[in-house]
Parts: sequence; structure tokens; C-alpha cells
Amino acid sequence: MTWTQIAVTCQLNQSEAVAQLLLDLGGAGAQTEDTQILFDSSEDAQIVARENAVVTSYFAPEFDAETLQKELNETFARGQISAQIAVSALDETDWANAWRENFPPLHIGRFLIAPPWEIIEKTDQIVIRLDPGLAFGTGQHPTTKMCLELLGEHLIDVPDEYRVLDVGCGSGILSIAAAKLGAHVVASDLDHFCTQATTDNAIANDVLDRIQIVEKPGADWTDEQFPLVVANLMSDLLILLAPQLANRVLDGGTLVVSGISSPRADEVESAMRNVGFVTQHKREEAGESRGDYVERWTAFVFRNFPNEPRA
Repeated sequence: MTWTQIAVTCQLNQSEAVAQLLLDLGGAGAQTEDTQILFDSSEDAQIVARENAVVTSYFAPEFDAETLQKELNETFARGQISAQIAVSALDETDWANAWRENFPPLHIGRFLIAPPWEIIEKTDQIVIRLDPGLAFGTGQHPTTKMCLELLGEHLIDVPDEYRVLDVGCGSGILSIAAAKLGAHVVASDLDHFCTQATTDNAIANDVLDRIQIVEKPGADWTDEQFPLVVANLMSDLLILLAPQLANRVLDGGTLVVSGISSPRADEVESAMRNVGFVTQHKREEAGESRGDYVERWTAFVFRNFPNEPRA
């Protein structure tokens, strides 16, 4: 049986409308590619907007490809949406297997990260079900992997009132991990897509009652202080948010940060020390290879001490 893949290239500000239209027509999900990762001279990753967005959806065999394309063209014309439509056929078996093979179960520290379709036998690991199509953070990238490992090492036998702040929650994977380790979590992100993904994934993992989801940027929207704060963000953003993060961590509390390319690690560490943090642990792991260059990523565990100077 043959599925139909429809890829629509459109303006960035029209991508959300295009994605909704594909879903309304019966598409099995919609994937939007509107950013790309670039590396500057220091090998630090930056997420930047593409010139155009590409929105892709898949339609089951009962949908007629010509009819779908005609309906899209007519709707785009009425809505004055400038777009290019590419239609292709995909064998059902090949499509399903290729998709699933890209997301095998991951064993990370105390956790087993598995997509919803995977059958998991009885295990002593903490199982996190995660839809790989939702937002950033599936555990596959070294930055997320190191955060999961560090959370598993620091959240042991926590009291029920223990609270964690996840700044830039993405898919919600770190918030879900902390909740399954017994903490109550406040998960924040400025992106509605990320807060919705966190909500959906928290529901799928039956921990929504332990996670408060807030759609706010940074960490200065609250006065609450937490015994543990985690922030898996880019280096520049961590440096910018250092004073805010210091204000959110209780005296003597812990900050876990990742998302740092190793050439920027000293800068991030210096920024955190300038606002009173003391380095407790540094971890580094290799990432992808690009020619002769191999990415290296760094995570830190800092402690917040009240007598250290604040910037």
C-alpha cells in the first residue's frame, strides 16, 4: 500500500497555517522545518531561521494524491498563501520502518527513553515515553543525555515537596525525568510549541499532576527559589541568563546546565562563577563528526553559595 507525502515550501509566517491545513485535510501529523543549525568560528551551534519553511505531512493510502493537491492549490489561492507543493509516493512498509528505526529505545543512566510504539519488557529503569515528533529533546543528543544522567545522579530519594525548575523545557523530557524521580517541576519555555509538547508528553507519561507548565522566557518571571534548576540551552543564552539562574537557585542549591559546545565551556563557567556559583562537576561528551572535526559538548553542575559575590 502506498502513502502520499506532501511537502509544502512556504513563507515562514505562513507555516503554521499550512501545517493546520494539512492536518485538517487528514494528514498523519505535520513536520515543520523552519530553522537550521549553523556553527560559528568557535564551533558553537546557533539555531537560525531558514529563508522559507518546509511543512511535510503524510496521507494514508485511501487519500487520492491528485485530489489532495487540487484542494491545497485552491485553498492556498483563497488564502493568498504563496507556496510550492511537492507530492511523492511512499511504500507504507518502508516509510513506517524507516521512521521507527530512527528512534530506537535509549538507555541513559536510570532512564529508558522509548517512543510510544515500542513494546518494553519489564525493566528496573525508569521508562519515559516520548513522541520524537514533538519539539527539541529526545535524549539522542549528548547535551540532553548528560542532563538526564546528572538528574538521575542528583535526584535520589527526594522528599515529596522537592521542587525543580526546568528553564527552556523543549519536549519536556527533563521535566518528566525529574517528575518520575519524585520531584514537583515547574517547566518553562517561551515557545508555545514546546509548552504544548511538554503538556502532551507529560500526559503520555502520567506525570502532568507533578508538572506546572509556564509559557515565559528566561527565569525572572518568578521570585521562587528552587533546590535544583536545570537549563539545557545554548552557551550565549546561558551566559545572558546567569544572573537570573543565580536568583532562582536556593542558597546551597544546585544548577545543572548543558547545551554548551566545549570551546565555549570556559566562558559559561566564568559567567556562572561571576554570579556566585561554584563548579561541582564538569562532564564532556563527543557529538557528531563533520569531516575531521568532532563536536564536543559540555555540561556542568554548579552549587550556589550565598557568600559568593553577585555580578
